[in-house]
Amino acid sequence: MKIKTKVNFKEYVKLLFSLAYEKTILRLLLGVAFLILLWIIFFNLEIFDLPKPLIYQYVTLILIAVVQPTGLYLTMRRTYKSSNQLQETSEFVMSPKDFKINGESYYMEVKWEKLFKIVEKRNWFLLYQNSLSAILIPKKDMSATDIKSFRQIVKGINDVPVELLDTKGLKVINWS
Repeated sequence: MKIKTKVNFKEYVKLLFSLAYEKTILRLLLGVAFLILLWIIFFNLEIFDLPKPLIYQYVTLILIAVVQPTGLYLTMRRTYKSSNQLQETSEFVMSPKDFKINGESYYMEVKWEKLFKIVEKRNWFLLYQNSLSAILIPKKDMSATDIKSFRQIVKGINDVPVELLDTKGLKVINWS
């Protein structure tokens, strides 16, 4: 099976923000920011008898709602701009034993069982090489037949955690 793809910056940022904000700690931080925002709004509208927010609440809100996402975005931008692999068109050739990636400035051959894990998202397949870095395959460049073939290949891999979505894209099926 062959797939030719290129990841643009907008897709990359959207994917990484979704991955970051599926983490429990970042969701908790957003919850704290939302509560602080409600506190400030309710105080100013005099809806409830709440204590006056101090500078600390405003600073915390700005750090969580502005500084943290901006820092994430700038890190993503720097990573994307510095990576030839992300910016180049890549061709994937997949077989049941391994897959090969050929870009304009690189070539990589990887055996399936050497991967850390394989995760399917709604619009992506992520082939993790370790706990932090993954090879990105956008589904937009795959036909329905390619997606089905890919799923069949990864279901046959032993000793690598594989998380695939069901046909409706809702339930996660774990294969090991």
